[in-house]
Amino acid sequence: MLFFAAGALAAVVSWIGNRLALKVMGAREIVVFAPLIEEAAKTGAAVLTGSPLILTHGAFGLIEGVYDAWDAGLQGLQAGAASLAGHLFYGYITFLVMQRHHNWLYAVLSGYLLHMLWNVTVLKFLVKRRGHPA
Repeated sequence: MLFFAAGALAAVVSWIGNRLALKVMGAREIVVFAPLIEEAAKTGAAVLTGSPLILTHGAFGLIEGVYDAWDAGLQGLQAGAASLAGHLFYGYITFLVMQRHHNWLYAVLSGYLLHMLWNVTVLKFLVKRRGHPA
């Protein structure tokens, strides 16, 4: 269960970091910067606690997913499930890169790039769907 504690630690660090970044940068920039905060927090928490990387990412995704679902009601269930699946996937990629290159920076950056691309894609889709200019 250490992975859940590591995921919770990463969630708290990310929540604080994302809130501070939002105040400094604004909503548009945070879509690109928040994934870096989250990927560094998840991987850092796994390394600090010695917990499994993929499970730590998954625990974070579960916590974020519950938060998203709780915040948005029934419509948030899809967002919650996507959060869990996405963070497990970022953790898996981070793990694979770490196994291959033995470099935490490369591993975190690989998860970050995927996470950032996902956020940008979702933002473009939602903006287009809601009829706002991108």
